[in-house]
Amino acid sequence: MANNLLSRGPVAGLLLLLGVVLAGPVRAQEPQQLLAEMQKQYPGEKAMYLDYRHDITVEVKGDSVQVLARHHYDMLHLDAQSAMYAADRVYSSHFNRLQKLEARSMVPAGNSYKTIKVTDFKDKFETRPGIFFDDTRSRVFSFPGVAPGVRTITDYTVRHPDARFLMPFRLGSYVPMRHAELTITAPRTVRINYKMFQSDNVKVAFTKTEKGSNVIYRWTAENLPSAPRDDDAPEADYYLPHLVYFVEEATVGGQTRRMLSGVPELYNLYSGFIANLDKKESPELKRIVDSLVVGTKTEEERVKKVFYWVQDNVRYVAFENGLRGFVPSDAGKVYAQRYGDCKDMANITHQMLRMAGVKSYLTWIGTRDLPYKYSELATPGVDNHMIATYEPTPGQYVFLDATSNHTPFGMPSSMIQGKEALMSIDGKNCKVVSVPVMGQEKNQITDVSVLRLDGLGLKGKGRVSLAGYPKIRQAYAFDGLDKTEESKYIKAYLERGNNKFFVDSYSVQNVNARDQPLTIDYEYRLQDYVQKVDDEIYVNLNLERPYANDIIDREKRRLARYNEYNHVDKTRTEFEIPEGYDVEYLPVSTQVQDPVFGFNIKYTRQGNKIVQEKELYVNYLLLQPAQFAQWNAVVEKLGVAYRDVLILKRRKA
Repeated sequence: MANNLLSRGPVAGLLLLLGVVLAGPVRAQEPQQLLAEMQKQYPGEKAMYLDYRHDITVEVKGDSVQVLARHHYDMLHLDAQSAMYAADRVYSSHFNRLQKLEARSMVPAGNSYKTIKVTDFKDKFETRPGIFFDDTRSRVFSFPGVAPGVRTITDYTVRHPDARFLMPFRLGSYVPMRHAELTITAPRTVRINYKMFQSDNVKVAFTKTEKGSNVIYRWTAENLPSAPRDDDAPEADYYLPHLVYFVEEATVGGQTRRMLSGVPELYNLYSGFIANLDKKESPELKRIVDSLVVGTKTEEERVKKVFYWVQDNVRYVAFENGLRGFVPSDAGKVYAQRYGDCKDMANITHQMLRMAGVKSYLTWIGTRDLPYKYSELATPGVDNHMIATYEPTPGQYVFLDATSNHTPFGMPSSMIQGKEALMSIDGKNCKVVSVPVMGQEKNQITDVSVLRLDGLGLKGKGRVSLAGYPKIRQAYAFDGLDKTEESKYIKAYLERGNNKFFVDSYSVQNVNARDQPLTIDYEYRLQDYVQKVDDEIYVNLNLERPYANDIIDREKRRLARYNEYNHVDKTRTEFEIPEGYDVEYLPVSTQVQDPVFGFNIKYTRQGNKIVQEKELYVNYLLLQPAQFAQWNAVVEKLGVAYRDVLILKRRKA
């Protein structure tokens, strides 16, 4: 999909995710007094924004509604390490065209400041991981003389030629803000609306005034803290307060035009992107479809054949160039070049299914990077991805995301679980449906092994089987590995017990068989693992101990924890009792059930074997701070269970 980061502020990378659109005058203070005051107010921070302003002017020009955005950023550097913020850049693209840029350093000089203008600007194309082509450009520069007490100020103006493609206003950044302000000036003939997200703990003042033929909207906030930082956190819009503003309606050429009032208006925009697709059918692609469906007996077989062909034969290449970021290519073109982005892969899947006599729907969807639903936000910021949808029976949907080329038919890609999808029914009608979250039983790892004592070590052989998202993840990991790399990867993946673990042999099956579990058969040695004291042997059958130390620091962590998918791991370990020994102590079976995390470890004696059956499940996509205590309680009990060991004693002669 198109790049949704349409108007990006300064400071590369960081502001891309956490920048805000703010404003307000800085009261006159002597440099040293201001520095001391801000260091005291924001202890431990490297820098802070004195003033962060975004002034929006909405204009009706000809037959379009445009926006002129003036940005003003005034950063005060508090610490020597803030030199990392000296390098900066401003972005532009088809959707936000840079018109003017000025930057300067304000260096303390007695009771005032000395101004040093930035004169060296360089233009460059931006490249992002996973993006083959992006029309985004940046103007790169560096502030001179950055040190504690120095202020770095950026002023730039951007024109948005289409007012439907605007950025949110985020009330938070990677450094604190003393004053934040957003102002929108619009003609009375233009109706502005907005929605606040994640704003429960932020006080935002709002005013709406009329001046002449214009309406002025203003939001201000004071003393905003820097954004929290935690590992495995969701994307910033899940926790940063932000305001999404949009043009609902405008009078253009004497006619009232509905812009972004709700889902119907958003779909009106999107349907225009697909209205002129595939006016002429590709005969070469039709021949491929005919060959695929020969001998198929059911509609589902035809859908599966087409879906897997696209996964195998069309390479995913992200391509973002103005409206090309929203408009798919014709299926015939995608077939000829054998690559495309998500829209292209969705459309070729859709058109091939049509050729196969199967009805499907082009579908827009936001990945889990975005927290919104269509019912609460109907702007282009609500989604960033496109797929095809098949409806085998009324109300039952199969979401076909060919960009995930190891995903089996019937499973959505993990990144769209739980999201809303906007299906194109026809040129005027659409439907919003929900993508299910895959239950833990769909994503299963099963490891069955047989162990025997080998001196003070163990020897074992077994099979691990992966289904669902764990299989998909490992299939991607195997892609492109040569034999040497594969053997290293297998050792790392199977490693258990300690670092004296050796894989003697292995074989991998079904890496590319989407409808079959991936399996790894293996034989291994584990040295210096068993403890022997006099005539007793101590063996801990928990060779792998996932989540053993996963206690969440509730005092430090402030953000929810992200998980890619629910899953269950099952392990069956059969340990052969060595000849001449009896079981002195059999570990206690333990079970803990919890909605988000639980386990069951069971020990039994079966003939000359001790069998441990272990099941552990994780059942959340976002673990909220209110759930950390219950998570920790399970981890603590799991740690106790992991430490319980089997004791064998030599029989007396």
